[in-house]
Amino acid sequence: MDNDQVRQVRQYSRSLAREWKLVANRACSEGLSVSEAHSLIELSTVESFSVQEVADLLLIDKSNASRALKALGNQGFVEFRASNADRRAKKVFITDAGRKQVTQVHAEADEQVGCALGMLGVREREIVELGLQTYAKALRYCRLQEGFSIRPIVAEDDPAVARVIRLVSEEYGLRAEDGYAVGDPSVDHMSSAYADKGGCYWVVESKGRVVGGGGVAALQGGDGHVCELQKMYYTSECRGRGLGRKLVLMALEFARSFGYEACYLETTGELREAISLYEALGFERQKDLLGDTGHEVCELRYLYRFG
Repeated sequence: MDNDQVRQVRQYSRSLAREWKLVANRACSEGLSVSEAHSLIELSTVESFSVQEVADLLLIDKSNASRALKALGNQGFVEFRASNADRRAKKVFITDAGRKQVTQVHAEADEQVGCALGMLGVREREIVELGLQTYAKALRYCRLQEGFSIRPIVAEDDPAVARVIRLVSEEYGLRAEDGYAVGDPSVDHMSSAYADKGGCYWVVESKGRVVGGGGVAALQGGDGHVCELQKMYYTSECRGRGLGRKLVLMALEFARSFGYEACYLETTGELREAISLYEALGFERQKDLLGDTGHEVCELRYLYRFG
C-alpha cells in the first residue's frame, strides 16, 4: 500500500476532526463533551442502556462512559434506576431535558453538515456519503480483525485447512459426491498444491488456530494469462470481520503483480455473502465456463479483469 496515500487520508481525517470540534472535545454550543453528546444520542433511540452498553457503543472504556453519564446526570439529562433483572445494577434513562438537548445537538450538527453539503454538487454529495460509509466500514473491520492474522500456508497447516474446508462445506451442504471442491484430492495437502510458481494459498489464524483460508493459482486448462480464485473457506468466527475481503484483495494483488491479466472464479448461489463480496470488488458475471476446473456444479462464474 502506498504510504503517501495513507498519510494523505490521515491528514483528511485530522481536518474532519478539527472541523467537527472533536479535538476541542466539544460537541455543541452548550458545552457537552463528545462522549456526553454521543451518549445522549444513543440513549434517545432506546428505552435504557447499562453503563457497559454505552461504553461498547462508543468504543470507550467503562470508566470513561461512567464519567460522561455522571456528568449528564448532574445536568439533569439522564437518570439512573435500578435494573429489574439485577437490583445492584443501574440502568440509564434519558430525561425530557436530555431529549431537548439531543434536539439541540442535532440542530447544530445538521446546520454544519448541511452547510458543507450545500457547497457540493449532487454527484459530489453522493461521493462524500459513499466515501464516508465505506471508510467507516473499513475502520470497523480493522477493529474487528484484532487477534486475527493472514499468512501464507505451510505444510503443518494442511490438516487444519482440510478440517476447515470440510466443516464449511458441510455447513452449506456442498457435498463431494455432487462435484464440489471439497472432494478435490488437493484438500488434504493444500500447501503443496499451491507451491507452484504463480500460485499462493493463505490461512486465517486466530489464537494459534487456522480458522479460514483462500488461494489463487493459474486456471487449469487456461492459457496461462488467467488465474483462478480458489477454495475460499471461513468458519463462523471469521465472518463479518472483513477477513474474506482482505484475503481476496491480497490474492488479487498477488495475481496482478505476477502478471495475470484476469482472475476467474466459480461459486454457487448458496454462498450469498461471498457473491456480494465478489460483485462489490468488481468481479463480473460470466455466462460461459473458463478452463477445466472440474466444478461444473458451480453455476455462477465471475471474472475480474486487471486494468
